[in-house]
Amino acid sequence: MDFINRKRHSLTANDHDNWHPLRDPQPVKKRKRIVWLDIAKGIGMFAVVCGHNLKSYVEQNPDSRYLYNFVYWWHMPLFFLISGFFLKPINLQDIQKVTAFLKKRVVPILKSYFLAGILLIIAYKFIHNKSITRSMTYVLDLFYGGQALRHYTTIFWYPETYILGIIGTTVIISLIRLRPLQLIIAGYFVYWSTSYVKLTEFHFFGVVTAPWDMDVAVLVMAYMLIGYNLFHFCKNYLIKGYVFLPSAVVVGYLFLQLKSGKLSFDLFMRSHQLSGAYENVPVTHAQLALMVGIIPVLCTLVVFGISRIIAYPLRFTSPRAKIILSPLVFITETLFVMGRHSLIIMYMHKMVLNVVKRTQLTDSFWLQVLIATAVPLIAGILYRRFQRTKAGKWQWHDLINWLKQRHQANDKL
Repeated sequence: MDFINRKRHSLTANDHDNWHPLRDPQPVKKRKRIVWLDIAKGIGMFAVVCGHNLKSYVEQNPDSRYLYNFVYWWHMPLFFLISGFFLKPINLQDIQKVTAFLKKRVVPILKSYFLAGILLIIAYKFIHNKSITRSMTYVLDLFYGGQALRHYTTIFWYPETYILGIIGTTVIISLIRLRPLQLIIAGYFVYWSTSYVKLTEFHFFGVVTAPWDMDVAVLVMAYMLIGYNLFHFCKNYLIKGYVFLPSAVVVGYLFLQLKSGKLSFDLFMRSHQLSGAYENVPVTHAQLALMVGIIPVLCTLVVFGISRIIAYPLRFTSPRAKIILSPLVFITETLFVMGRHSLIIMYMHKMVLNVVKRTQLTDSFWLQVLIATAVPLIAGILYRRFQRTKAGKWQWHDLINWLKQRHQANDKL
């Protein structure tokens, strides 16, 4: 796959130039994907799978607890920050525009939430031999969400808070156009979110939680607002060396402090475990708010810089460079595709991890992670191909024409 516009040597991919008949029946014009951003999402998704597999690993290896904490500093905030990049204000008084926003940004995620949730509950019933009554209870839990979600659906707090986050953030940026004020609101959301350990005002069937993790969605909106303004003010600088290197130095220093045991910082969004201490002295509320607001952003900037570096070999066009860099290019392209299929990996990976461990397929931590990532990824790719084939949009002459175009383009190069 050729993801880079070679003539411009840019790190953004033009979908028309990168059209492939097996992926896209018709080339889409005037729409660009930011390659390094998709790679960053792929890295984040890989970190999510690692984080969920690390829990059991840390139970057997307590000395590795710092790795578990570090991954949770940034892997979920990264997705929310990126989500804020592409939000746009809308006219809230225009019913058609509001409806179009809901149909485009909310309805697809909502449909996938319930469809994937029901399928995973059915899978859990047969894998763990649960009764129909218990499974129906799990289906009801999907409507309430929050901490009521269990087993294979625990990760569903992400689409819940994502939906609430993009709605809330879009309303804020539509009503308040002054960007400094938007950042002040984001800061207040972070400050409020760090003012308590766990929400206790909501009680439902014995579960102490807010419906659909509404309290967590406040912190999600803070990250989306930061991402929205970060992309507006700094989109041309996010992957520059003078941004990446200082961020990497700071994050590296914090990581070493965490590993040595001097620094303690927990950022577990779903369970709302937000705490910090230095040399066993708890930080103040204001200090904790700064840590929650700044550290994930710095970590995200480091991931962006790494993604840009990883994407760089895709610019080489000489046959010798392609051969030498082929292993790295394969990893890069895999991360790119993972970034584009992050939602299905998010939904399925906990089930796959559970099945791998129950069947004792492998005891290797990394093989477990790879399997839990690869199975949903392959399922997502096949499902997308099936949809296009079913619609009758793929034909052999598309493949022949595409091969001719690529051959002519290579001759010109």
